[in-house]
Amino acid sequence: MENINEEANLREYFLNLLSKSEIKMPNEKITQMLKFLELLYNKNQIMNLTAIRDKKGMLEKHFIDSLLLTKVINDDEKSFIDVGTGAGFPGLVLAIYYPEKKYLLVDSVRKKIEFINEVIKELNLQNVTTSFERSEELIKDKRESFDVALCRGVANLRIILEYMIPFIKVNGRFLPQKLNLNEVEESKNALKILNSKINKTFEFKLPESKDTRIILEIIKLQKTNVKYPRKVGIPVKKPL
Repeated sequence: MENINEEANLREYFLNLLSKSEIKMPNEKITQMLKFLELLYNKNQIMNLTAIRDKKGMLEKHFIDSLLLTKVINDDEKSFIDVGTGAGFPGLVLAIYYPEKKYLLVDSVRKKIEFINEVIKELNLQNVTTSFERSEELIKDKRESFDVALCRGVANLRIILEYMIPFIKVNGRFLPQKLNLNEVEESKNALKILNSKINKTFEFKLPESKDTRIILEIIKLQKTNVKYPRKVGIPVKKPL
């Protein structure tokens, strides 16, 4: 009985977060999201997937945070790569939301990819593939093949640009989610070298905590020189 009550409460809480964020979602997708939440919560007891320990916190700071991208993603964008996806944010959440779009989720930590594979199997998702290959290896047969690149979190923008821009098609978009904009100024050189520009900045507030979330829209203007990304370790040691 307690479990049923908790499930009902979580569903209601999630519905409230979605409503406050003005995100519409049909019931079957909400059920899938909550199943993903349950799998994440249980796995997080035995393996450190996220520093957020409570389910309500996970719903706001991982699930809603990822879903803010639905306000920016276009209908005609069909192929996505999410590098450094961790436990599947934002890529796995978006794959549930957009079953008609294709997602490649990448993380060099094999255990995280194994967890994502469990979720894919449990939810019977047909539109997601995974890889724990490093970006420098993966790029060899995936160069300029995605409409959109995603990356959420802490990596410095001018470093992550070198990894992400080569994956997207000309006129494709990189939509990094950043907590602050301090890194934009120091990324100008990297953007220039990689034939890209910041086109727009979107700012959102999480519905409960009111934390600010920023999504940058970076457009790739021309092909990327094949020497990027450079060999493992160099982008971090000598950023563009």
